Amino acid sequence: MTNDGPCLCGDPGCGRCFPQPYGTNFKRKTIKLKRGRKRRSESKRVKSVRPQVVARDGYCRIQKDLQLNECEGKSEWAHLPDYTRAKTRKMSPEQRHSTEWTIMACTKHHDQIDGRRKPKILVAMPDPEGADGLLLWQKADIDKIRTQVRL
Repeated sequence: MTNDGPCLCGDPGCGRCFPQPYGTNFKRKTIKLKRGRKRRSESKRVKSVRPQVVARDGYCRIQKDLQLNECEGKSEWAHLPDYTRAKTRKMSPEQRHSTEWTIMACTKHHDQIDGRRKPKILVAMPDPEGADGLLLWQKADIDKIRTQVRL
C-alpha cells in the first residue's frame, strides 16, 4: 500500500496505520467460507449414501423392524449412538457418512435414540455390517440406567 496522506505515526512508509485490507469481519468470513467448502465436499458423499439408507429403511427403521404404528414427525437421517456427529467430527466424508451406522427414523424415534425424549431407545448391532444387518432395539428408562451406572 502506498501512503497518499499523512500517516498517524508520522512515518510515511510504516504501513501500520492504514486500514486492514480485509476489514474487521475477515475472520468471520473465512470461517463461513471454510464451512461452506466442507459442506460442499461432503455433499457428494451424502447424496450417494442417503438414498441408499432411504431405500433400505423407508420412513422409519424402528417402525419397520418392530412393526410399530407410533411414529411422529418427519423422516430424518440419524446417526447411531456410537457414531454421532460429535464423535465423527474431523473424519473424512467417506468415514463419517456410511450406511453402516446411519438409519432413517421419524422425529420421535430419533429423539429417543439420542436421549432427548423418554423412554430412551438403546441400540445394539450384533452383525459386523452394522445398520446394514440386524439391529436390536430396547426401550429403557433413563432414571434406571443412571442409578445402575452410579452403583
